[in-house]
Amino acid sequence: MVTEESIDRRPVRVVVVGTGTGVGKTHLCVALLQALSLQGRSAVGLKPVESGLGEGESDAERLAGASMFHVKHSAPYGLPDPVSPHLAARRAGVEISTTVIADWVTNCAAPWTIVETAGGLLTPLAPGITNLDLARALAPDLLVLVGVDRLGVLHDVSACLLALRTWASSLPEAVVVLQAPEVADRSTGTNADELVTLGIVPRVAMVPRGAPSEPGVVEAMLVLLGHLQLRVPDRGFT
Repeated sequence: MVTEESIDRRPVRVVVVGTGTGVGKTHLCVALLQALSLQGRSAVGLKPVESGLGEGESDAERLAGASMFHVKHSAPYGLPDPVSPHLAARRAGVEISTTVIADWVTNCAAPWTIVETAGGLLTPLAPGITNLDLARALAPDLLVLVGVDRLGVLHDVSACLLALRTWASSLPEAVVVLQAPEVADRSTGTNADELVTLGIVPRVAMVPRGAPSEPGVVEAMLVLLGHLQLRVPDRGFT
C-alpha cells in the first residue's frame, strides 16, 4: 500500500542547469541544501564535472560542506584548466562520459540528491554531448533552470526552454529561478514578471543576493523548496 509517508521517503533527484556560466548555480544548490536540512531532510549536493580546480575552494567542496551525506568517491571529472569542460577534459587526456556520471550519481544518492552541472545548458562536455544530454542521462525528478535577473535573461531563458522542449521533451518541465545580479541594471526587478506576462513560464522563483544562511535567502529557498516538493512525481501534484 502506498502511503503519503512512503511517498515522502522516495529518493528525489534534482538536476540544476544554468542559462550560462557564472549565474549562481552553486549558490542556489548550497542554499537549497541548507533549506532541506532545516526541514530535517537528508540531502547530498554533487558536481560531477568541474573545471578550474585549484583556484580556491571548489564548487564540489562547497556542496559537500552543505550536504548531510558524505560522498565516499570524488567526482569523476575534476579538471584543472579554467575553460569549457570539454576543452579542460581534452587537455587532461580524458573524455567525459554521461554514463560514468550517471553511475557515480546513483552510487552517491541520498533521499534528496542535488546535481549541479558545469556551465550553461548547452555547454559542451564532449564531442556531441552537452549538459542537456547529461540532464537526460540523469533522468531527474525535478529540473531547475537558473538565470540572473539582468538584461538578456528573457532571451536566455526562452532559448534554454526551447532547447529543452525540442531535444529533451522527456525531462520534467523546468522550474525557473532568477538570482539577483551583483550589479543591477534597468531591467532588474522586472524580468520575472515579464517572463510570466509574455507566457514564457507560468511562474518564476526569485533569490536575493546574500550568503545562503542569510534570512532573506533562507526564506526564498523554503518557498522554492515548497514549490519543488509539490512537483515531485507520485505525490498527486503538478
